[in-house]
Amino acid sequence: MRDALAERLLGNVMEWTNEDIARQRPVLQALAALKYDEYQQFSPGMRFVESLALWLEQFSTLAERKTAYEFVVSRLVFLSHAEMAHFAAIAYPDVIRPLFIEKAATDANLPPFRVSQVLATGAFKQLEAASLFFGLSDGARIDLFRRSNKELSHEQIFSSYEISKEKVREIRTWLNEKRGHTDVAPTLVLLDDFTASGTSCLTADGQQAKGKLAKFVKRLQESEDSAEWRTVVSFPKTRLVVVFYVATAQALVNIERGADVLRKTHGIDITVLCVQRIENSISLQASHTEPVIELINKYYDPRAKDKHPEWEGDVPFGYKNGGLPLVIHHNTPNNSIFVLWAEDSDTVRPLFPRVSRHRRES
Repeated sequence: MRDALAERLLGNVMEWTNEDIARQRPVLQALAALKYDEYQQFSPGMRFVESLALWLEQFSTLAERKTAYEFVVSRLVFLSHAEMAHFAAIAYPDVIRPLFIEKAATDANLPPFRVSQVLATGAFKQLEAASLFFGLSDGARIDLFRRSNKELSHEQIFSSYEISKEKVREIRTWLNEKRGHTDVAPTLVLLDDFTASGTSCLTADGQQAKGKLAKFVKRLQESEDSAEWRTVVSFPKTRLVVVFYVATAQALVNIERGADVLRKTHGIDITVLCVQRIENSISLQASHTEPVIELINKYYDPRAKDKHPEWEGDVPFGYKNGGLPLVIHHNTPNNSIFVLWAEDSDTVRPLFPRVSRHRRES
């Protein structure tokens, strides 16, 4: 009954005939059932079709509502829980392990395409056993990563890179047991689910690296517990590998700039990898001429930024002008267009409400 009422409301908002409803119903039902109904920030009882009808209702003309509807059914990118879980599960076998194979093949003087031979070498076994995996955020799905890669020990996988000195000592003891009398340096693999701009993770400010990855490197070298870390980590012998399950092309460019600074200033061997790359071509920008651009500008609420100084100015096209038509099942990135998530707005209703990770103290 609730679904039927939502469908009727949507039909009224869009001024659809019975034939229009019959044509659009399978599309909407498929979108809702396969993905959109699972969005975790909907209020209790809210589902996609109802949210869509209420969102479209705020646009003042039928032409605007048609533009917005066409955008949702043809341009919106929604990353479901199943898709993100899949990216986490294949990150090691499809993205990280090939890097290990290449390195082990070089060490064993074997061509990297002789995969079976490389996997049987002591060089590969030592490299895999001496690797440490850390989550960069709570979105890294470390539990799923651990369960999906049974060839890795639970002792070498950690939910966070923020660990105590006592845990570092345990890591050192475990590594020494695994390495035996060899001097194989561990590879530190840092995992995260998504980056849209890269600025919070790693970027360059002139000749200085910024972001949580730069802070992590500084902690390894300069903090009070760096003495403990130096018994485990020794740059440049220790290799740093950063892996994102999903990343935009622009974010990867920004992160590579920061990585280049770390290479030059600290001599760190750092590699940035991505399971699913999102190309810049999907982004919407103010210079584009398609009808949805006018809608984005018209229904932006500049007063919302008063509660978010980190937005650094107007964000009709999202933080850092990301312009993404993107929603992730657990939240909507603020690099996506504002009219999709419309956080803390008194005048704009969001289609997929966003909850900010970082909120200003009241």
